[in-house]
Amino acid sequence: MIHSFSVQPFDRETLPKAAIECGGKIITVEDHYAHGGIGSAVLAARAEQDAQVRQLAVRRIARSGKPDELLDRFGISARHIAAAAREMLA
Repeated sequence: MIHSFSVQPFDRETLPKAAIECGGKIITVEDHYAHGGIGSAVLAARAEQDAQVRQLAVRRIARSGKPDELLDRFGISARHIAAAAREMLA
């Protein structure tokens, strides 16, 4: 797992190593809109290597609510991450 809290500077050395260690399967998760986030940066970097990327992010208009409910509503909760990982490994 790589925890990146910022798109810039983007660690272009760690990503390829992690992708190899993970069998070329990468899941990005961000608690905001997909466009312009870390998932976009990973997708751009992936063009340089053979890796499959699944990008989980907020894809609808954000709302107020309890944190756990919002994570689940927008598809970025632990259960959604686990489901994406199982799907990629299938």
